[in-house]
Amino acid sequence: MDFRQLESFVAIAKHGSFTRAAEELYLTQPTLTGHIQAIENELGTVLLNRCGKSVTLTEAGRILYNHAVNILNMREQVLFAMAKYEGKLEGELAIAASTVPQGYILPGLLAAFSREYPGITYAIKQFDSRGVVDAIISGGMDFGFVGSAASYPELEMLKLCEDRLILITSGKGKFQKLKGDTVTWDQVRDERFILREEGSATRALFIKSLEQRGIDVKSISVVASIENPDTIKQCVREGLGVAVVSERSAEEDIRLGLIRGYYISDLDLKRDFYFISHRNRVLNPVARAFRDFTAKYRQVL
Repeated sequence: MDFRQLESFVAIAKHGSFTRAAEELYLTQPTLTGHIQAIENELGTVLLNRCGKSVTLTEAGRILYNHAVNILNMREQVLFAMAKYEGKLEGELAIAASTVPQGYILPGLLAAFSREYPGITYAIKQFDSRGVVDAIISGGMDFGFVGSAASYPELEMLKLCEDRLILITSGKGKFQKLKGDTVTWDQVRDERFILREEGSATRALFIKSLEQRGIDVKSISVVASIENPDTIKQCVREGLGVAVVSERSAEEDIRLGLIRGYYISDLDLKRDFYFISHRNRVLNPVARAFRDFTAKYRQVL
């Protein structure tokens, strides 16, 4: 097998589609099929399950995928060392991020990284925190950004910065006369709550903090579950309910007076944001540069 065949195999596995892999590599589908058949014939096993237009990896395919990614990344390292890029880093990074890191950490990080490496482009996909972890473990994405720690032997987790959840309100009703920036749970327990969606690290932390205090989660009046923090803030402004959100996602709206924010003093709502990568994957020069840059950038977050 050769590098071109491995590139075809990795692209098909990553996209789960011959069509999308052909578009990425500027190859015809018959060419891709020929590459896969050549590898399967050489190895004497089936690598892909084909069901209509959907393609998944067999067990043998999963084994080859991990090795193929490392082989291709090692090739990039060799080419870079041999001055193939004439000192310039070029390529694409595939980054998975949960909602808050995507909106409030990634923009500044990518802008700063791009000033040093303008030849690099980005493919950003949003998942909930569990989806980010799955994307890194499966090899579908290069790196991930999440708002909760995950304990998996395959993953390396680098703490980026601290965050905490706050209660946001429209500032109307009883909150109109409330002074200060702190409330207790008893002061807000009867409010109608807008929560993040299932799978969200923000929602999980809020629920966990209630359970730690022995509070029955079912006693909360939940008026809506919403994925998008901006939609949540707009619903709060319109008076649909109150919400517990990342302080980072709300600080600008609070500064502008669009909503009010409060710390809930008797709930533990602190957390950390993490940069995650696959522990056993060989990094190409682009990915290695981004990992090293992110480790330094966290000092300014």
